[in-house]
Amino acid sequence: MLCDWDTVAQGHPEWDLVTIEVHCRRFGYSESHYQEFAAAYGFDVTTWPGYTTLRDIRELRMITTNARKVCHAPDSFSEVERRVEGLRSEDSALPWRIL
Repeated sequence: MLCDWDTVAQGHPEWDLVTIEVHCRRFGYSESHYQEFAAAYGFDVTTWPGYTTLRDIRELRMITTNARKVCHAPDSFSEVERRVEGLRSEDSALPWRIL
């Protein structure tokens, strides 16, 4: 197991849980994969009233983080543009490619 402690903090678990949901949905995992995780954890963040807002913030953050790196990875520009367009069109099912 490898742990990245760069952004470790004490806070609300929904932030971490929405990140897992976004990764499952955007990067090609099946719906059942996420549902198995939520069942094992004992909470499905998608049923939480703040889910949509937190999901949108997390996805925007993921996009802007990659957008900052485009000058060093120009091949990723089209994927960043595609993701932005997906947000504009409110396409929450648009699959993303790993950058």
